[in-house]
Amino acid sequence: MNTLKRTLLLTALLASLGACSRSDGVNGGGGGGGTPASELALKAETALPPGQSGLFNVVGQALGLATGNPGDYGAHVDDQREMYWNFQSKPGVLVTKPGTAEVPKAGIEIYRDSYGVPIVYAPNVRDLWFGVGYAIAHDRLFLMDAVRRMGRGTFAELTGCGGVAGDIATRTTTYTEEEYLAIFNGLSQDAKDAVQGYVDGANALRTKALTDPTILPAEYALLTSIPEPFSVTDVLAAGVYITRFVASEGGNEFLNIKMLQQLQAEYGSASAAKQAFQDMVWLEDPKAIATIPASTAKFSNQNAPSSGTRETVFNNMADWAMALPDTVWKGDGTGHAAMPSPCAELGTVTGAVSLDRGASEVISKPLMQAKKATAKAAKALRKAAAAQKIVQDLVKALIDLRAHLHGGSMAYAIGSSRTRDGGTLMVSGPQLGYSYPLLLVEYEIHSGDYHARGSSVPGLPVVGIGYNNDIAWGLTTGYSKTIDSFIETICSTAQQTAGTCAADQYFHKGVWKDMSCRSETVNFRVSASGIPAAPPLFNTTKKICRTVHGPVVARDDARGLARSLQFAMWQREIETIEGLREWNKAKSFKDFVAGASKLTWNENVTVATRDGHIAYYHPGLFPRRSGDTDMRLPSPGTGEYDFGSNLSFKELPHVVDPPEGYVANWNTKPAFGWLDGEGLGNTSRPGGAGQRVTSILDKLATRSDWTFDDLKEIDRHHGIHDHRAREYLPVLKAFRSANAATLSDVQKAALDTMLTWNGDAFGPDYDISNPSVKDGPGATIFGAYVDAIREELFLPLKDNVIDSGVPDPDPNNPNAEAGLTVFGRVSGVGSHVFDQSVMDNLILRILKPSTSGLAVRRDYTGGRSRDVILRAALDRTLQALSKQYNGNVAMTVADLPKSTRIHPRSKLCSLSGVIGPGSDTIPGTSCVTMPYEDRGSWVHHAGYEKP
Repeated sequence: MNTLKRTLLLTALLASLGACSRSDGVNGGGGGGGTPASELALKAETALPPGQSGLFNVVGQALGLATGNPGDYGAHVDDQREMYWNFQSKPGVLVTKPGTAEVPKAGIEIYRDSYGVPIVYAPNVRDLWFGVGYAIAHDRLFLMDAVRRMGRGTFAELTGCGGVAGDIATRTTTYTEEEYLAIFNGLSQDAKDAVQGYVDGANALRTKALTDPTILPAEYALLTSIPEPFSVTDVLAAGVYITRFVASEGGNEFLNIKMLQQLQAEYGSASAAKQAFQDMVWLEDPKAIATIPASTAKFSNQNAPSSGTRETVFNNMADWAMALPDTVWKGDGTGHAAMPSPCAELGTVTGAVSLDRGASEVISKPLMQAKKATAKAAKALRKAAAAQKIVQDLVKALIDLRAHLHGGSMAYAIGSSRTRDGGTLMVSGPQLGYSYPLLLVEYEIHSGDYHARGSSVPGLPVVGIGYNNDIAWGLTTGYSKTIDSFIETICSTAQQTAGTCAADQYFHKGVWKDMSCRSETVNFRVSASGIPAAPPLFNTTKKICRTVHGPVVARDDARGLARSLQFAMWQREIETIEGLREWNKAKSFKDFVAGASKLTWNENVTVATRDGHIAYYHPGLFPRRSGDTDMRLPSPGTGEYDFGSNLSFKELPHVVDPPEGYVANWNTKPAFGWLDGEGLGNTSRPGGAGQRVTSILDKLATRSDWTFDDLKEIDRHHGIHDHRAREYLPVLKAFRSANAATLSDVQKAALDTMLTWNGDAFGPDYDISNPSVKDGPGATIFGAYVDAIREELFLPLKDNVIDSGVPDPDPNNPNAEAGLTVFGRVSGVGSHVFDQSVMDNLILRILKPSTSGLAVRRDYTGGRSRDVILRAALDRTLQALSKQYNGNVAMTVADLPKSTRIHPRSKLCSLSGVIGPGSDTIPGTSCVTMPYEDRGSWVHHAGYEKP
């Protein structure tokens, strides 16, 4: 072999080794091989729509009402909305000192950039977070107050009777004052200083607001209240509360039980129901899209069954679960406590709201100071504040705020082998919806080793998602199950009478054990017709109990059954602050991994570093589940099915420097072997061949010279794309080809219109200011066709209601308020309008079995072939199009271009319902709407490139 051949062979061998990924260490095989870190610099841009500020004082509220301009409600309330929707961003580089600093305390400097983002400099950690707490309280005082009250279970003290049930549920599933103190004492000194500093800063702003009406939110005037002082427990409780909604999953197994029961009613037998259920709620598809491909590594989150197969386990557990009574589904601990006295008695009382003296004095000064030009509007505001409907809507909006705290989000990183300069790039987009103000807030910190910028939920002292000069990271909701229902055998009333056992005892490992019980008193304000008035002078007391598994959320003493919830993060949620704190000051990929190992929340973490690495981790606390349980269903609480210790950090899904040169997660299945959890819900869906992340992955694979400036292009691509097109169009193409001789001209033309479409859900016009902007015929016909195929196979399931207390998400269900249906649950995609649903993946498994590694267990086709089904669905589509776009006249080839739907709109409504822009309860105002884009609520682009 000559020298040239040896050289070429050695080069190829080294290249192949360099492309290999690692899932077991800090130094990935392909990492660090790009441009030296010393030659790279941070580039960063961000966008936080509609704006940084959520402060609407009485003067700003009056001016905004008078002009109808969202920007007039206050500075930086609406100055990032159009920028964001045009796929533009604001500069986000670190270490700047724009303008003149505010100095709330000696040594602390708070600068604001041109978009109002606070940039805090301080000499030590405690002062740093004093500055952040002060600045964020200025921007989000009312939201901070609402979140801490939801976390503490004191919401009813602010909102009245409507908040009582939620407060009882919170008290049931969270911690006592003593437990919070123990959690705080277990933190590092740095973390303690951060929490205490944040509290001190927030209180300093609160004190100032009580004497300066220009920084007191107008919501307090409507609620005749003022903000209480913040405490350390408030911050910890807010962190726990947020964890329950955006970093946890589970506890909703009864929806699966009800679904099984409805499938039995539809298909005629328990056996048929179980087959259909497993088709719709599977544990793992070998061909599903996963963040870590099966060829790279596999990870397991459940032990193998002690005997038999998972199929056997499921059948056994399903038979047992389907016989459980509904009385252990919903209870005091799930937010379904009965309305206390005197709330029920006052439910029909009407009358004006009186302002107590303190609140009246607080709001009178700014009203008198309002300029003449807005005096009339300010007076109208005062009058509106006393109107029943407005206050009712404010209370309702605050209670509904709990529903906003759901998880979503995408994050992706591009490695040095895929970039022009040999650096790394990162995009993160947490998805928490849109509102005035957003549920996230942005800031930048500088003190000692802490230099970072990013976003967080108001009330949490840490840059949760963001970047510094050396690493950039993103978080997405993990979807893995961390909350489990156990059905306890408790001492029934009959057994108590017989002396077999005592009240509040449960049977565990062969003996009767005492529950740990305490009393919790929830204070609330009187609510006349839903309107809170006067101080919280009323209260209700509830007994809160726990078993070895966790808090009891529902019980039926007559039957001797109860349901408890086991939280994998029990009393360890706040430890995540320690890991995020490490990232805020990280200098290297090694520092990042050290921080990731401390995270207890269930998140997907994606990172890009200046020293040349990209990686994905799925950290958190995950128990070793009994192999004889099924994640989709509750487990018996008698002891035989108890879980073991937690998995170690090394056992959790992770990949460093993957050979593809990029990594992306959009709440995607983490890895193979890692079962998909509870199944169907806001934060859980079983993985299939189609999922929104493919719009990112396919785009990233097209180039190897990506630059920081190109990140906007990627963001725009997945933001306007119909994620269903990738998997559906090949099936439609095959159908078109196989039936060319028998299809009518209009049928062929409709198919051709879809097959020549570029897959974008938005366009061809892109006018963000036009609420009537329309999408093209290709997108419109395709969307109608997908709906028709679903109905062709699963239409009867629209009548099977699972939960009458939850509206159905199916946009085509005229009776959505009747409750959540099997159809709506399986076809639901949450806020991702054009995502491929679980039902879509099942449909593709039926029409094109090769798309899945699972076989369909029962026939949904009525014995029809693929082509018969698609032809019938096509006819159904043309009928729907003729009705909507052609005056009910049968569509012809010439009529198809009329099929142009109005593009869906995202609503930006007032978070409180009545204060600030986007309130639809005050005459002359309404929610602001913008064209739907599947993007982060806050977007950050970060990269390490040559200057």
